[in-house]
Amino acid sequence: MEEICTIGKGESLFIKGPARITLRTGRIRIGGADRSRYIAKEGRSCTVEGIQESEVKIVLGSGAQIKKFGAITPPRMWLKYSHEILQKKGIVMIIGAPDTGKTTFAAFLANEALQKGISVAVIDSDIGQSDIGPPSTIGLAFPQHKINRISNVTADEFYFVGTTSVQDICDMVLGLEKLVENALTKADLVIIDTCGYVSGDTGRRLKMQKLQAVTPDIMVALQRKDELNPIIRNWRGEVIQAQVPKGVRKVPRHMRREIRESRWRKAFDKAQERQVDLEEKILLNTYLLSGKRISTEMFEKLLQCTVVYAEEIPEGFFIIKKEKSHEYQVPPVSFSGHTLKMLDAGWEENLVVGLLKDGQCVDLGIIKRINYQNMMAVISCKEHDFDSIKFGRIKVNESGHEIGFIDWC
Repeated sequence: MEEICTIGKGESLFIKGPARITLRTGRIRIGGADRSRYIAKEGRSCTVEGIQESEVKIVLGSGAQIKKFGAITPPRMWLKYSHEILQKKGIVMIIGAPDTGKTTFAAFLANEALQKGISVAVIDSDIGQSDIGPPSTIGLAFPQHKINRISNVTADEFYFVGTTSVQDICDMVLGLEKLVENALTKADLVIIDTCGYVSGDTGRRLKMQKLQAVTPDIMVALQRKDELNPIIRNWRGEVIQAQVPKGVRKVPRHMRREIRESRWRKAFDKAQERQVDLEEKILLNTYLLSGKRISTEMFEKLLQCTVVYAEEIPEGFFIIKKEKSHEYQVPPVSFSGHTLKMLDAGWEENLVVGLLKDGQCVDLGIIKRINYQNMMAVISCKEHDFDSIKFGRIKVNESGHEIGFIDWC
């Protein structure tokens, strides 16, 4: 089936393949780049953004879908709020539930500041739906020109958290603190976009800990009813309660997943498998190589199974056994008064890791396998110059599909 679609400036099409897209007139952007032709393969999706009034021809295969989103018109009061903020400058944190216009307000405020010659930094702290930087990271950018969409901004720096869900609040807050500190060295206005997790015990704690750590000069609260009242009530800093713009689209969960998969694919595009000597690297967020390697014999007798690797660590013992349980990780057990931490062989396959150089994340990688005899790992990545590996908690393949989580390693 063939369709001719008109896309206005600021509008977008979400297309689920198989589909062939051809630009007829105007200018469009797909995957952050200007394109005149694009093929969305079966099971893959893409977003076509109208940079100007455009017309595209789309040939749809079996099961393909198109969904159109109109441009969001900022409320008039946003100009008043931006004027107040730009007089003060400093740090601005934007909070709100999902689909309330947080990212739209961040772009609007950044554009108003740039138009007035104010230096700007934008931090995207939504690790699940990251627009600046890959998923599982907090991204920092210093835009120099008008922003059509935050997702079109290239990250100047990012902090690897290692998961797309709220598992480690401490690391999320630490990463945000670090990027805010770096942003303040170059920008007069630092805009922090946050995730939509605002309700329940974890959501409230996450937002309050971010606020307390960063102490923004202004908090902008976008709410439809009263969902942010518990956070607003307990924050003693300045708060602007902004109107949610009309036309904000609610993005279905399956679409969020497909968008995240496309960003995973972009992160690992052109990655190559590289041999990495783990003994030459600093390893973070893992028990591996944190103790003394010991014989596996006594553990094989105890567990009646093949043990491929064993270490004595300050907490007790860390082993990797060949036979797989139903889960990758077996709950710790007591062994001669010490804790015995066990992982099944293959726990590391497709695990996302952050690759760091001098403490700064320079790339993401996917561990393919580890040879425990010589401690050589095969990691799929683009960057080869790094001194540290930070182990994440999410498993992803090169197609962008999230295939599992681990609680610890």
